[in-house]
Amino acid sequence: MCRTRVVRRTGRASLTVGISGLVVGTGCGRIDGFATVTPQGGAIANLFYLEIVLASLVCLAVAAAVVFAMVRFRDRPGAPEPRQIHGNTRLEIAWTAAPALLLVMLYVLTVRTMATVETEVPSALRVRVIAHQWWWEFEYPELGIVTANELHLPVGQPIWLDLVSADVVHNFWIPQFGWKKDNTPNHVTPIHVLVEQPGVYDGSCNEFCGVQHAWMRVRAIASPPEEFQAWVARQQQPAQATVPRGQQVFQQHTCINCHAIQGVGGARVGPDLSHFGGRTVIGAGVLDNTPENLRAWIVDPQRIKPGVLMPGYPDLSDEDLRALVEYLEGLK
Repeated sequence: MCRTRVVRRTGRASLTVGISGLVVGTGCGRIDGFATVTPQGGAIANLFYLEIVLASLVCLAVAAAVVFAMVRFRDRPGAPEPRQIHGNTRLEIAWTAAPALLLVMLYVLTVRTMATVETEVPSALRVRVIAHQWWWEFEYPELGIVTANELHLPVGQPIWLDLVSADVVHNFWIPQFGWKKDNTPNHVTPIHVLVEQPGVYDGSCNEFCGVQHAWMRVRAIASPPEEFQAWVARQQQPAQATVPRGQQVFQQHTCINCHAIQGVGGARVGPDLSHFGGRTVIGAGVLDNTPENLRAWIVDPQRIKPGVLMPGYPDLSDEDLRALVEYLEGLK
């Protein structure tokens, strides 16, 4: 997302809830949902453009007919009453058949677009997208990888996203993918996608899901196949402890009761932190991942993201806090 500061966000987050479905990342500028990077999104955009053109032509035709009738048949002083015509079979057939044919054409094009969007590819890489209040979890069951808030994808390879929710109804939306679907509890909703261009694509939850809905951001990172494979290889390796004291702090406090680190253990109530240092954001996009921001997040996450389930640790000594921050940032 964009560079952010550690500030109280309650008011601004509340104001952005209503428009989060229209503009994503308002602090970073508008995300162009029409600049799609998937064939599925391109098919949807092309159908939308066609419908807009046809609707505009129909609107102009109706407006022109109304203006013509207003001018041609307006009342003038001393003018006789216009000749009255009862019915016109050809005209009535024409204005009935034309919209019917137009609707049939749009129906056929819509079905073709749906087929493009929903086409299943047997060799697709499957990713389980689990929505939580208010963060995202990504499981790659075939690769044995679990990560959070940043979805890594290979360019040019079909992807099958299984959308589920751990609590309430959410909505997975990356505008440049072209469309969105709900994450529903106890139900799996698939999205088929193939990203054609490398890049970083930001999105959000687009279904109001609680007080921090506006700060439930998601980031998709599409990489060339060789870069994606390198990322996979790093994720499959146990995280290396570069600061032993920091690992001790993680294990001795309640961090380990909610967060897991590969090779260290822990529960997966909150985001998996195995390679946390390699991520770009904290708290599902509320902060950039920097040591200063991580320190503030550990001490008092409620000040930054009110309502988040993570407790604060204001009683950690400066030495323990510094060691924990260095340890987590070192998990690349």
